[in-house]
This record gives sequence, C-alpha cells and structure tokens, in this order.
Amino acid sequence: MNILVAGAAGAVGNKLVQELADKGHTVTGLVHSEDKIAKVDAAGGKAVLADVTDKSTLQDPVSGADAVVFAAGSGGKAVEAVDRDGAINLVDLAKENGVERFVMLSSMAAGEPDKGPDELHDYLIAKGKADDYLKLSGLRHAIVRPGSLTDDGGTGRVQVGNAGDLDSGEIARADVAKTLAACVEQDFGQDVAFDVVSGEQPIGEAIASFPT
Repeated sequence: MNILVAGAAGAVGNKLVQELADKGHTVTGLVHSEDKIAKVDAAGGKAVLADVTDKSTLQDPVSGADAVVFAAGSGGKAVEAVDRDGAINLVDLAKENGVERFVMLSSMAAGEPDKGPDELHDYLIAKGKADDYLKLSGLRHAIVRPGSLTDDGGTGRVQVGNAGDLDSGEIARADVAKTLAACVEQDFGQDVAFDVVSGEQPIGEAIASFPT
C-alpha cells in the first residue's frame, strides 16, 4: 500500500514510518521543516515538506495515497491549527482523492476534557473535534485513543476497549505505532474508535478481534 503519514518525524509517527516500511509498504512522511527529512528517510520513508495547516501543500502527497495516518501534533503550542484543523484538512483531501482508509491518532478523553489533566484541556477539545469530523466524513476509518504515552520499550501487548470503556493507563509509543500500523492493514468491516493501553494481548490479536 501507499501510505501517507502526517507527523512522520514525531515520537510516534517516526516509529510508525519504520514499522510500515518494514512491512513492505511505500511510506510518504510529511514533515514541516527540512531538518526533519533525514529522520524520515532513515526510517524507511520518503519525506515530503508540507504543512498540515496549509491545504495547498497537502494535495500532491494525498493524491497518491491508499491510506492516510494522522499522527501530527503541535505539542500543545497550536492545538486548534494543527491538532484540529490540520487533521480536518487531511480528512477533506483524503475524501476528495478517494483514499481507502484514514487512521487517526487521538487520545483517551478526547472530546471529554474534564476527564483529563488540566494542562491537556484545550488539546482534548481539539482532538475530540477532529475525531468527530472524521466520523462524519464518510471515510472508512479507525480512531486510536491511547492512554498516557511513555518511552518505555514496547511489549507488543495491549488492552483495547470501546472509546471510554478503559480506565486511564499507560502505553509505550512503540506499541502505539504498532497499533496504528495494524489498523492500516486490518479490514474491520466497519468504522471503529477504541482506547488502548498496555496489556496482555498481542497487538495483532487485539486489533483483529475488535470490535467485539
């Protein structure tokens, strides 16, 4: 598959690029500055300079994609412009270009800021709005809502549940990347949104058995 990854130089996105490339996919990674290009290329992708807040820079990369993964983030600096509107821009272009599948990296408590820490209030609102937009887009999609992210070594094992069903928990960024990759490849037969934290079930099995 030809897969477009937004946020390809990020902490999760870069791991995702490598995961997908290792599986034999052709991966295009969006980066917003030239100093990020080498990182994406080293992970096995092809870096393209683009800005998720500027649709005109996204048209060409999206046009050749079979699937799009939104893993970009502003780090809390521009949540409305990047985490909300940037995601919406890619959803719009994916729909216009007939992309087969859209995978959104979201967050537990997205759209429910009162359930998250105060410092993530605006971020969770922005992510919730992006998720809701994707749900109404008509695109076949998966929304992945991880718990608190860590830099621990991934275990390859997770627990998944319907959005809002799991208690708060942690998950390694490496395992989030593997979960996103599994969602790109898995035909759920329907649109899905789920929470994911570290657990005991192998990622492939957990994804394949969802929804239950």
